[in-house]
Amino acid sequence: MEVFLKLFFVCLMFVSSIFGVEIIDVVEQSVFGQGNECYGTHVGFGYSGSAEFHYESLLRRYRGCKHVEGNLEITNLQSSAKISYDLSFLSQIEVVTGYVLLGLLDMESIPLTNLKLIRGDNMFNIMGEDYGLVVAFTDSAGKDNQKGLRELQLPALREISRGRVLFLQNPLLNFVNTIAWNVIVPGLKNPVTYGESAYNMTSLEVCDQACVKENEAYCWGKGPNMCQIVHFPVCDELCPGRCYDSTIVGCCHPECAVGCTGPSNTQCLMCKYFKSGDSCVSSCPGEVSTRNGQDCIMKDPDATPWSQDLNV
Repeated sequence: MEVFLKLFFVCLMFVSSIFGVEIIDVVEQSVFGQGNECYGTHVGFGYSGSAEFHYESLLRRYRGCKHVEGNLEITNLQSSAKISYDLSFLSQIEVVTGYVLLGLLDMESIPLTNLKLIRGDNMFNIMGEDYGLVVAFTDSAGKDNQKGLRELQLPALREISRGRVLFLQNPLLNFVNTIAWNVIVPGLKNPVTYGESAYNMTSLEVCDQACVKENEAYCWGKGPNMCQIVHFPVCDELCPGRCYDSTIVGCCHPECAVGCTGPSNTQCLMCKYFKSGDSCVSSCPGEVSTRNGQDCIMKDPDATPWSQDLNV
């Protein structure tokens, strides 16, 4: 098994190096987006430059970002690099349109505390399986080293629209076995793949009492602010996504993510793609001059043509 894992790891690194190299564009808007939006990466477990350059590039890319267009890949952050990592800038991210990859790091926590939606437009493929969330290789090298990821800290996560979830080689990770993953990943009965040392199976950590619902505890970490929100009805099998009632007439509109209060695209708890006025839509209408994250921003009828061009 150990030989297999090493080969698996090498293959991942090889694929990452072939299909992507992290490059910071000299034109900031083309890389970092505008407003609350930023652009993700597609390099897998790879990175370029020094460890310090890699960390600085993550900081510049995601600082102030709420909407990641593409994949969120947080990798190669090791304490052995002697860098004072501060990942608090990740706490503002609310939407990732691609996949989320957390790996090759030994931070105790990844504070994605406001991430609500992983849309999975792009998925991370490993051995024929497509994943929307991958957490792998999150401890330091060495048998006696006790540094590594202990809490995932995703208390706001409500939906992974496409793709499965993978945990692999996270020997210190706690609490993920308490999560009701079928609530987060709609349409899959067994949405999680637990690989070798997926999490700390001998952990003595327990959820806060505030996280106990009907004698079951659901949490992402220690404390009452790390409880998982679990309150969705079981949907009829013919519903394409979420529902507000367990009958066939209780399906949410296809443009809804997370959930809804009724059948209309104006009754979504969150939009899957974009929001135009009060409605969730698959694309912004033609009279929109720009968008900020999921919000379609309408043209100002009183603006001059040249000022409109500045917003496009």
